[in-house]
Amino acid sequence: MRDAASPTPSQPFVWRAWLKTSRPFTLTATVAPVFVGTALAAYQGTFHIWIFLATFLSCLFLQIGTNYFNEYFDYRYGLDHAGSLGASTVIFKKEMTPGQVLGGAIGCFIIAALLGIILMFWVGPEIILFGVAGILIAYFYSARPFKFSNRGLGDVMVFLAMGLLMTWGSYYVHIHHWSWSAIAASIPIGFLEVAILNMNNTRDYEDDLAVNKKTLPVRFGVLFGQRFHASLLLGSYIAVTLFVVLGLLPWLALLVWITFPLAFTNLRAVLHATRRQAYMVGIKKTSKLLLIFGLVFALSLLLAILF
Repeated sequence: MRDAASPTPSQPFVWRAWLKTSRPFTLTATVAPVFVGTALAAYQGTFHIWIFLATFLSCLFLQIGTNYFNEYFDYRYGLDHAGSLGASTVIFKKEMTPGQVLGGAIGCFIIAALLGIILMFWVGPEIILFGVAGILIAYFYSARPFKFSNRGLGDVMVFLAMGLLMTWGSYYVHIHHWSWSAIAASIPIGFLEVAILNMNNTRDYEDDLAVNKKTLPVRFGVLFGQRFHASLLLGSYIAVTLFVVLGLLPWLALLVWITFPLAFTNLRAVLHATRRQAYMVGIKKTSKLLLIFGLVFALSLLLAILF
């Protein structure tokens, strides 16, 4: 029986509502780590197309499911409203019911889990650890009792899940051993993943403060959010350079510096931002930067095979 307080759809349910709630512009957060981890494995001599596709789709559905869960729990816990800039507001606009959003999240997690089981048979039982860790972080990012995003731990969780686990995991399914190079490759990707979240949190400072959602900008202020963003963007390039010097990454990885003008324009705009709409643009520009940075990074690793 539907909760009387729950909105009912006012129009036929269409695919556009599903797409909107998946937050497609954020899905670069899956493309970059999977491509970089896979390219590093190829650089070291191993690549399996079916393992790559299963890994990519599993990670993609995991992220989409996370976005659905975030939409659902922020509505359920009263953290979003009809005017929230951060929400897709499909529930408030009656384009989807809470049950549909929750069902979409569960469905995506089931697909991700099934693909993970296939990988487990191809790779080995230990791969289930990556999947379980990813699912737990993704679910409890928004859900009780942990609600990582509400406790200022969202940045750490995103770095671990989208940076470390996805990049190293995408490497591990091809080459089944610990690799400091894979860890090194995950760090700059993780910085840019966190930068997207930080832009989101900086934009939502006023809304989050009103509901006592203790993100880092709420704890330390908008100026901190701006400077943290600059540190994350600069840190991604510095990290690649450092790991090249240490011999953990091939010298061609320095090609990521050709994307630096995008980063510089991005951080300059954020440091001078005075309106929330500027942070909305910043989120999309950071997502685009992550995609281009990740693709150039992956391509540089593949080119290193020839040298």
